[in-house]
Amino acid sequence: MNRFLLALRAFWWILTDRDFAARVEPLFSRAPTGPDLRVLAVLQRDGRLVDFLEEDIDGYTDAQIGAAVRDIHRGCRKSLHDYLTIEPIIEAAEEQPVTVPVDFDPAAVRLVGNVNGAPPFRGTLKHHGWRVRSVHLPLLPVARDDSSVLSPAEVEIP
Repeated sequence: MNRFLLALRAFWWILTDRDFAARVEPLFSRAPTGPDLRVLAVLQRDGRLVDFLEEDIDGYTDAQIGAAVRDIHRGCRKSLHDYLTIEPIIEAAEEQPVTVPVDFDPAAVRLVGNVNGAPPFRGTLKHHGWRVRSVHLPLLPVARDDSSVLSPAEVEIP
């Protein structure tokens, strides 16, 4: 009987709350079969990042590469800000002294250099790191049972 009441409540919320309905809808969609590559797909779509990384750039001048990178950077940066909320792991300027506490997370803080003894460690911040605070990726079309498609091929028909 409990599931019946739950179903009625869910039905009512789906009818009256658009955000709730949007969160429930993916539960009834066919799940992609491969890894979730939406971040990479969005960076490709908006900044052509994969195209750039797969290009052999040895034959181009620095000026040509710089001009191309400006557009790629603009598109990828916009996507990053539109779909992810990121924050530094350590809130300090690079090259400043920091203390790594006893209970630090080794997945979040990598110690380099002359690491001896036990924490707390005192050192110089080389990179503040990045952490994703929230993700709000768009639902992208999945190509027939294949979520590995980052970007569809484009064919212009005359």
